[in-house]
Amino acid sequence: METLGEFIPRLTKRVRCFYHKCKSEMYSLKKADTNLKGRMGVFAWVRELRRDDKFEISTYKKLGDKSNVTHLADKIVPGMHYVSKKQDVGEGTGIVYYVQKDSRGPDYDKAVKALKAILSLK
Repeated sequence: METLGEFIPRLTKRVRCFYHKCKSEMYSLKKADTNLKGRMGVFAWVRELRRDDKFEISTYKKLGDKSNVTHLADKIVPGMHYVSKKQDVGEGTGIVYYVQKDSRGPDYDKAVKALKAILSLK
């Protein structure tokens, strides 16, 4: 069974992005390979759902809307992401894609397609 540590390099190679391990059991996906504050370019997060034998890829709904991939999401989660008091409450809405462990099928292709579209945003 594929681990998160094995899945991340496979996913990011296909999407053509970078990844960094977070303090928790999660990885962030980035546009640039940097840890400079304010220039991190994080556009998604990946974590393992061990009980369900799948991986969860989450991103901002506003990015999904801009790149026209929100309709591909498996779930829309209001309030998923932190928003400051200055931001609109809707800004914190997230979208989630699920990929079964060891998958190279439609669920994996759907997540890759969405991430590539989001990554291509300027």
